[in-house]
Amino acid sequence: MKEDIAKNTRIIDAIDDILDSLAYDVEKPVKTLKIADGREVVLIQANAFTLSRIYATGRPDGKRPHGRDSYMEYFKEQLEDYKDTHGTDEGFSLTAEDWRTLYRESHDRYVRYLFFSGIRRWEDVKRDTETNIAVADLAKKFAPDEVAWDIYQHKGYMLMMNIISQAEISMTHGNLNEAMEKIDNGMNVIGRFCGECLREGREDVENITRERYMNNLVQLRSDIESVESRLQERMNRRRTGIDEAEFDQEIDDEEWYEGLA
Repeated sequence: MKEDIAKNTRIIDAIDDILDSLAYDVEKPVKTLKIADGREVVLIQANAFTLSRIYATGRPDGKRPHGRDSYMEYFKEQLEDYKDTHGTDEGFSLTAEDWRTLYRESHDRYVRYLFFSGIRRWEDVKRDTETNIAVADLAKKFAPDEVAWDIYQHKGYMLMMNIISQAEISMTHGNLNEAMEKIDNGMNVIGRFCGECLREGREDVENITRERYMNNLVQLRSDIESVESRLQERMNRRRTGIDEAEFDQEIDDEEWYEGLA
């Protein structure tokens, strides 16, 4: 009992020291730190009493299973070794526990890319959604059907977030036409996924993908198209010499999208 109290005290003292050293700033609740191995760690303080940390690359918890950046990377290497040995991937399999491990890791990655979308780290969102899509595809090909659909049913959402990240990256560079092209291509991909769901009798998955995720992209594209039209109108005003101060302010205040996901 005394040993437990001593251990608990050391833990609390360490946490107190960390919170004191971070000097909570209500205006800057998110901090990004670089550590000795070159990785970035994002610290989130919602208030003066709590602290969360997310590693920006690899696994969100910073662990390196089997010396790899993630379990996904480790199992992909196992797949490549199997193909080298057998000349095909036919017969490759993972255990039920392996799939559970991959799914838990994918959920942590989902939490990270959802948070990163909120602070507009779109390159990270793009990377993480691509990885989770790859996990879903791996499961669809090699896992038993019911096990595979535990994650594959969420592929529509992953695709939507990946497409949004691509469009946001294009908009960051001021290329609205490219952003709309990314969305158009992405909606075609989601359409094919919806068709796959219908062929496999997953009407419920198809319905939520079409009604929610596809419609979100349609709305985002419409918003971007509206902004592009307003920008074109501003250029026309410049050419005609019309006073545009109020119009410029409206453009500056434009929201790209809201309420997605």
